[in-house]
Amino acid sequence: MEEATEIEKNFETLFKQHYQQLCSYAFTFLKDAESSEDVVQELFIKIWEKQKLEIGATQLKYYLFTAVRNNCITRLQKNKKNYFEELKDEDATDEMKIFLEKNEEAAQPKELIAKAMELLPPKCREVFLLSRLSGHTYMQIAESLGISVKTVENQMGKAIRLMKAFAKENNIYAAMLCFIFFEKNLSQAIGVFINNTFLN
Repeated sequence: MEEATEIEKNFETLFKQHYQQLCSYAFTFLKDAESSEDVVQELFIKIWEKQKLEIGATQLKYYLFTAVRNNCITRLQKNKKNYFEELKDEDATDEMKIFLEKNEEAAQPKELIAKAMELLPPKCREVFLLSRLSGHTYMQIAESLGISVKTVENQMGKAIRLMKAFAKENNIYAAMLCFIFFEKNLSQAIGVFINNTFLN
């Protein structure tokens, strides 16, 4: 009984720590909040059934994000949609904007960040979110996406250049934008901010 209780506690902790981040990541593929939650919920059900809680914390987080990515691609393929065409849609963040409009008091900074994210090419945005949102290393991102570490570095550099240029051109909340997104030691704060921006 004590062992079962411990497993339940570990599962609850895992769910609270990663659920919103995983939903946000799934949304970058599916562009639908309900479908994104379905994918993440199905993953947690499988974890509960298979009791994969003995994996180390770092490995488990890597497993979660990789599984969500693969499940999203599978879902898109089942719906007879081309994965790469889906990622190229210019209106990929339309539903993100809907999330932002729910909180008018913080609309301006959130809208700025949403627009900055829109500037990123699909693969560039995916690499950026894996790094800043999930805290993956460049090596982990490279392995997950099947690309080289050098490509990951190039995509991250491109993302930062585009977002800095956007902040400079608009001259609005530029310091805030750079502070949140470009200070590497703030990855935890970045994750919380992105969750609040896209899911609240």
